[in-house]
Amino acid sequence: MKVVTNSHNNEIGKLIPAIILPEGYVGKILLVSISGQEIRDRVILRSGDLWHREILRNTEMEIRSLGFHDIRVHQLGGAHLRFDSDGTIIIHGTSEQYGACDKEYAARLVQGGFPDRRVVIRH
Repeated sequence: MKVVTNSHNNEIGKLIPAIILPEGYVGKILLVSISGQEIRDRVILRSGDLWHREILRNTEMEIRSLGFHDIRVHQLGGAHLRFDSDGTIIIHGTSEQYGACDKEYAARLVQGGFPDRRVVIRH
């Protein structure tokens, strides 16, 4: 699983990585904004569930389990992601519940975690 940190504060970045995305993943992704306490508005990408709302719920639990209880966790839209057999990472689609995320921003986060891969957005 790729965990990437790139934060304005290295310690917070180590605690709350910019992306959590397993190698070979095929499924839903969600961009999430977190802010409050000592965290300035930060956008992270999370994956790993059958429903975008569950990714959001799991992200809220992740942040709170790290001791950040007065944090605002807000969804910024979702998409789908897949690793193709040639290694290309494809971002496409939208969340029925939350609408489309900024796929360009999601692609930059994913590219940061997989710099040797080609990331493609399909509309």
